[in-house]
Amino acid sequence: DWALDWAATTFLSKHYTNIWYPVAGFGAAPANQDDANKACVESLEVFAKKFLAGKFIGGTTLNIADYKIGSAVWYLEHLAIEKNNKYKNPQRISQYATDFYAALSPESQKFLEGPKGFLDTKLK
Repeated sequence: DWALDWAATTFLSKHYTNIWYPVAGFGAAPANQDDANKACVESLEVFAKKFLAGKFIGGTTLNIADYKIGSAVWYLEHLAIEKNNKYKNPQRISQYATDFYAALSPESQKFLEGPKGFLDTKLK
């Protein structure tokens, strides 16, 4: 519950909207992208220390919080995010995103081809 609360009240509403939304075309860029990037990295580092003692939030297997948060940080790993606003996930979060994707079923990985293709169109 705590991880999901953090995702809803901190990460998605305060940071993800400043990083992913502008690249996707769903919102305006923040006034200072560098500050927004830094705030997101700092928040994700706190999250990693609190919730990622293991491979995933609950340990060694995916749980509902991983599906919510893992998919969001997986999006932030896309090259379009870095190229458009110079954001990069912290190393532990990058590894978490990689582990999240690898743990998905082949059907779930195939499902993410659509979102990946969408972000591919945002490469400049």
